[in-house]
Amino acid sequence: MTGETQKGCRRTGCEVALTGTCPEGHTPVASCPNYVDQPAEDRDVHDGEFGAIEEALPDVRRVSLPSGDALTPEEVDQFLRWRAATFVAIIGDSYSGKTTLICALYDRFLKGTFAGLSFAGSRTLVALERRAHHARVDSGRATPETARTSHLEGLRYFHFAVAPNGQPAKRTDLLLSDRSGEVYRSARNDSTLVGTLAEIPQADRIVLLLDGRRVVERTERNGAIQSVRQTLRVLLDNDALGPTLTVWVVTTKVDLIASSPDGQEIAEAVAGFRNRLSTDFGPRLKTLSFHDIAARDPTNGFAPAHGLDALIEDWVTRSRCAPPPPPPLELHSEFDRLLARTRMDVLP
Repeated sequence: MTGETQKGCRRTGCEVALTGTCPEGHTPVASCPNYVDQPAEDRDVHDGEFGAIEEALPDVRRVSLPSGDALTPEEVDQFLRWRAATFVAIIGDSYSGKTTLICALYDRFLKGTFAGLSFAGSRTLVALERRAHHARVDSGRATPETARTSHLEGLRYFHFAVAPNGQPAKRTDLLLSDRSGEVYRSARNDSTLVGTLAEIPQADRIVLLLDGRRVVERTERNGAIQSVRQTLRVLLDNDALGPTLTVWVVTTKVDLIASSPDGQEIAEAVAGFRNRLSTDFGPRLKTLSFHDIAARDPTNGFAPAHGLDALIEDWVTRSRCAPPPPPPLELHSEFDRLLARTRMDVLP
C-alpha cells in the first residue's frame, strides 16, 4: 500500500478513520483542521492492524530449508536442476564398509583439507552427523561403530561439495549412493533385480567393496572373493555396466589384513583374485582399478581415511567419453567459406 493515501486525523488516538465521527464535534468531519490525507502505511502502524493485514493476504510463499537428511532419488532430481554432480555408486555386501567409507571421508574433511581439496559444504550434514556419531568418543562407546543402512530405507545419497584449495570456483558436487548390502546380495542371486538398481546406470564411478574382515577369516575368504566376482559378472551380463565406465574394486579394512599372522597368504590370495578379475572382466570396462583402504583403524596403525585420498582425487577428475566430432560443414557460398575461415573470437 506504499504511496497510497487515506483521510485520517493527525492527533494520536483519534479514531475518526474507523468511526467516521469526529470526537471534537466537527461536522462534517472534513471541516476539522486535523483531518488530512495520510500515507496508508502510517494508518496501519497507528491502528495496529498487522494481524488483520496478514490474514487478508493471499497464500504467502514460504521458503523451505533442506532437512539435512540423506537425499532420496526425487530430491536428487531437484538438486540436479540447481547444480551438476558426479555420481559414485558404492556397492558391497552388508558390513563390508560402505557407510564407514562415507563417514570416514566426512570426518577427515572436518579436520581440514584432504587430498588437495577443501570441504565446501553438504546438503546432507544431519545424516552424516547421525551416521558418524557412534564412531566418536562423545558417543560413549568403547569401540567405534557405524550405523548400518536398513533395507527399508531404500536408495539414499550423501552429498559432498569439495573444491581445490584456494579455488572455490572449481567446486565439484559428489553424490555418493548408500543402499543396504542385502539388496545387492539379492540382485546377485536374482539377476532380474539388477534393473531396479537405479544408482548404477547413473554412476560416473563404481566402487565395489571386498570386505577385508571376511578375507582375513579362512572360512569366509573364498565366499568374500566370490561375492565380488559374481556381483561384477551379474552387472556386466545384464548391461548395467558399459565399456566407458571406470570400476574400482576396493579392499576395505586392510588394517586387519596387515595385523593378521596370515598376512602373506592373504596378500597372495587377493593378488590372484585381482589378476583373474582383470583377465576376465577388464576388457569389458574402460578401466578396472584396484585399491586398499582402512577407513577407520581403532588401533591407530593407519591414519584416518587411509587410502581414500586416491579415490576422491579420481572422483573429482572424472572424464566422460569425448563427444563425437561434429559433421563437416557444407559450404555453399563464398560467404560460408569466409565464415569458416573466421576465428570465433572475432565474431560478434
